[in-house]
Amino acid sequence: MAGLRERKKRATRIAIREAAMKLFASDGFAGTTMDDIAEAADVSRATVFSYFPTKEEIVFGDAGVAIDALATQLDERTESTIVVVRAWLDQLVGWFEPELVLQQHLAREVPVIGARRLQLYGSVEGIIAGSLAAEGEHELAARLAAASLVAALRIAEETAAARMEQEDRALTGDEVATLLDDAVAFAKAGIAAISSR
Repeated sequence: MAGLRERKKRATRIAIREAAMKLFASDGFAGTTMDDIAEAADVSRATVFSYFPTKEEIVFGDAGVAIDALATQLDERTESTIVVVRAWLDQLVGWFEPELVLQQHLAREVPVIGARRLQLYGSVEGIIAGSLAAEGEHELAARLAAASLVAALRIAEETAAARMEQEDRALTGDEVATLLDDAVAFAKAGIAAISSR
């Protein structure tokens, strides 16, 4: 029964987000209310709030859950931080979807969404830097490496969104992997350069 309950909760969450994103695309972020979203998703207003406390949280979907998962994986890691982060980045490929174009537009046009996006990136950066420092990396090296990995995620998202907008096609898995591999190589080289001083 617990499995069925969890599937229903997941289906409700997806329905709310899909309804909201369609409304944001057609009516704008400011022009869409939580009541509108509830009606479009065929749920109560209270249900919407129980899944997403704010409209901007809807835009980023499961980003918070993914960040919590990274923190847990790094706390329980048996491999280096860089290896764990690279594997975690592979799990984010689902973010490179057509809705990413709308998400990027909203982040540029709506200050509260842009601010939330920066906050999410900052959380990831802090988690990675903390894990690298715990491995014994110099604080500056840890922070710079974490910043470069987060910048890679941002660039991968922006590149994917631009491709979908301009060419109406997503980045291939190989293209995403190359972007992320390059970022990891850059971070490793930076750590090595600072550590060798």
